[in-house]
Amino acid sequence: MPRIAVVIDPWAHPFNGTVVSARRFVAALERRGYAFRLLAIAGSFAAGDSRGVAFPRLSIPGVNGIIDRMRAPLARPQRARLRAALEGCDLLHVQFPFFLGHAAIREAHRLGLPVVCSFHVQPENILNNIGINSALVSRWLYRLLVRAFYNRADEVIAPSAFAANLLRDNGVTRPITVVSNGVPAVFFQPHGEPAGDRLRVLSVGRLASEKRHDVLLQAVASSAFRSRIELTIAGVGPREASLKALARTLGVRASIGRVDDAGLLQAYADADLVVHTGTAELEGMSVLEAMAAGNTVLVSDAAESACAHFITVPRCRFRSGDAVSLRAALDDWLADARGRRVMGDSNRFQAHALAHEKSVDRLVDLYTRMLGGAHPAAQVGGA
Repeated sequence: MPRIAVVIDPWAHPFNGTVVSARRFVAALERRGYAFRLLAIAGSFAAGDSRGVAFPRLSIPGVNGIIDRMRAPLARPQRARLRAALEGCDLLHVQFPFFLGHAAIREAHRLGLPVVCSFHVQPENILNNIGINSALVSRWLYRLLVRAFYNRADEVIAPSAFAANLLRDNGVTRPITVVSNGVPAVFFQPHGEPAGDRLRVLSVGRLASEKRHDVLLQAVASSAFRSRIELTIAGVGPREASLKALARTLGVRASIGRVDDAGLLQAYADADLVVHTGTAELEGMSVLEAMAAGNTVLVSDAAESACAHFITVPRCRFRSGDAVSLRAALDDWLADARGRRVMGDSNRFQAHALAHEKSVDRLVDLYTRMLGGAHPAAQVGGA
């Protein structure tokens, strides 16, 4: 039975996209016969979860505030504990490229373990949370991540062709395999019934500056359908209070904050329109989920976002950061119920190509190749 060590510092924070993706892959691969050792911060694991290896939470005066705003706590590596955690493992998979991941790669090399690094963290995500908008600093941070992680791996996983090209453009010389985060089958569900005179607009994502939910609130406030729109912004993050305050100031009827898994599925099923205003995305899991649910999806044309590379219909795109452009797109689609149904059906069909089980197949192929053909004998529920 192959055993994979996974570095995923904030394992207990399931509204983080990297954590959501890692949890889905771990669960699917366990059903196929793989075993896992999860390296994360203390407090991440339920009692009796033998997979977990806990590390102390990192604390850096002057930096803790930034870490807290990103809602992605980091672990402090301990060399002896790392070595013990990796012993008996067959491969290291680094999902979170920070201090624990860096130290884990060093120990994996000493033990002769193959290393895989996933590209989940975009420098723009970090910089936007500390108020820096500089192409020069972004390039420097890319170089740092490439040198410290991706060029030290045996293989790199990118969630999209867009992300793979970013890695190559920024100096990654290691082999890159594209493995989409994928869409679990539960999201491919029947769409809900119309809500009478109401129009339900949904946005899903971390409540952070680079997600630009403020643009959506401004667009809804100026929409011709303003009095009929019920807006839901589902997520958690440092901008929650300020977004609620902005909604009150603009007079927008909005539900902003965390929803549970069942509530998220219902929100997708009920939505008349889903909007993604983010400016930096390596794939866009919420966009894929909305497509699977049969929604029409509007995305920004941000150069640092992969979303506009698979939402290619011009009518479904708006100028990044431009509330006037988004308001025009909103009003166009909210006036066209039949068009939304047709586009939703097309999106659902397109999303089937990115079904999660297909992504699991690709990851199994990669692991098998890196382990020299070692493969679980039993694949319960496998392809």
